[in-house]
Amino acid sequence: MIGQFFLAYSMALQAGAASSQTSAELFEMRIRPVLASNCYTCHGESRMGGLRLDSRTELLKGGASGPTIIVGKSEDSLLMRAVRRTHERLKMPPQQALKPAEIADLAAWIDSGAI
Repeated sequence: MIGQFFLAYSMALQAGAASSQTSAELFEMRIRPVLASNCYTCHGESRMGGLRLDSRTELLKGGASGPTIIVGKSEDSLLMRAVRRTHERLKMPPQQALKPAEIADLAAWIDSGAI
C-alpha cells in the first residue's frame, strides 16, 4: 500500500515537471519570439504606456492600463483583449494584427501559468 502511494506520488511529480518543461518550451519557442518581434521595441526598456513585456514580473505588474495578464485566465487578460483587438482603445501591435496561431499560443501560455 505504501509502495503504491510512493509510486503514484513519484509519477505525479514527473508529470508536473513535464508540464512545466512544456510550458517553458512553449514560451521559448513560440511566445518570446512573438513578443520580441512585435512588442519589445515599444514595451521593453522604453516602457511605452508604463508597460514592459520583457520580464514575467513586469507582465504581471502591467502598465498605465493595469495588469497585463491574469495567470490562468487568458479571457480576462488585457494582453489578450489588445492582441485580439477587442479592447475599446488598445489594438496591439498597432501596425498589423498578430496571426491567429500566435494569438492562440499566447492564450495557451497564459492559461498554462505564463511560465
